[in-house]
Amino acid sequence: MNNSTPILKRTIYAPTFSSLIQNRSEAIVIVGAGALQIGLYLAGVPGWACPIKSLFGIPCPGCGLTMATSQLLHGQLGASIHTHAFASIFLFAFLLMAIAIFLPEKHREATALWIAGFERRSGITSLVLIALLVYWAIRLVGLI
Repeated sequence: MNNSTPILKRTIYAPTFSSLIQNRSEAIVIVGAGALQIGLYLAGVPGWACPIKSLFGIPCPGCGLTMATSQLLHGQLGASIHTHAFASIFLFAFLLMAIAIFLPEKHREATALWIAGFERRSGITSLVLIALLVYWAIRLVGLI
């Protein structure tokens, strides 16, 4: 995309997930925090409470992801989708990031470049985040 491309299109199609794959230290922090949260939940130990729900009394777009991911890991696909429809997408992204952490530099860079190209062509990361916000709004008004 060049400078004549509308700013909205440049923003939506901008690679974002690939930068997390590329930056090993950021990926380690994200994967570590996610693994700790899911591990605590699976062990029956309370993890982090949602700060948005604690402060404002409404669930955030990610509320329920830990439980839905646990259900997914236990093979309960229907229950997982009912709890949070985006759990499988986030688990896939989480696993992709975790795998990329252990790739040699050359392969991690190549993977990040491939993902960046895919993001530029499809706008997938922005579309998933927009869909997540729409899903959250629908959940807030009680339609699902």
